[in-house]
Amino acid sequence: MAALKDIARDNADELREGIAWVIVWRTGRSWHALPIWSDLEAGEWEAGDLNDAISVLKVDPDAVALNGYYCGHFGEDMNIEQLAAGIRWHYENGYNRLANRYDIEEAQTSIEEARKAAEAVGLPFSEKLADGAGDEPDPYIYDGSMSPGDYEAAQRARDAHTALAEVVTSRFPAAGPDAIDRITDAASGLKLSPETMQRILDAFDTIAEAVKRLEKWAADVIGKLTSFVSRAWDAIATACAPPKWRHYALHAKRARVRKKYRDRIRRAFFLAMASEGGGSS
Repeated sequence: MAALKDIARDNADELREGIAWVIVWRTGRSWHALPIWSDLEAGEWEAGDLNDAISVLKVDPDAVALNGYYCGHFGEDMNIEQLAAGIRWHYENGYNRLANRYDIEEAQTSIEEARKAAEAVGLPFSEKLADGAGDEPDPYIYDGSMSPGDYEAAQRARDAHTALAEVVTSRFPAAGPDAIDRITDAASGLKLSPETMQRILDAFDTIAEAVKRLEKWAADVIGKLTSFVSRAWDAIATACAPPKWRHYALHAKRARVRKKYRDRIRRAFFLAMASEGGGSS
């Protein structure tokens, strides 16, 4: 059990110099202190210090934040007993309470709003404030910033995301990490299970195979149709035009000449059809 005098001794330099702030709180008869280096007077908190302050308030709503420069009852020449008396005076009289700081109130309000928003969409929630992606909560360590239920939900979501990534990677082994992440994140956003994702990819494979078969069938049909048209043209040309015309229609060096003789053959064909049908009026 830490006595107030011990707290004053351990934090004497911080309280005398007035550079750091010292958060002081109680649990039962024990005193606790935490020096922080954020600029509280300017309302500029580092994320870690703000997380610590909010955690302290959960334990002791009467906790105080003290600074030897900004707060009274402290001085550079004070001994340990005088510093301890100054701490007690602030704590027992409710001066410089941590909970009364506007920046703490704003942070707590933001956390509660974020908690409600996460609950509304069924997402696990951590009240830890992060200073960039590198400061995110460690998913493998329970640090108290999440409820046990939210922590378990986060573990399930993490495991599902990993399983989805494995499904996508196995199906697209040549894809880069960024592409894998985009596909996995999209699947996670749609709340697809790994099993459902596997079925979807299997279905895409089935569709792709069907398209390939359709393309082959179409190519075969076009090939046969082209062959039929070619043979039909040869038959028409043989029946309706002299060999010279057929030769020029197929082998003349100039496209204009080839076209000229193809037109002659067509006119001869239609003329023959008209004659066979009794002529035209």
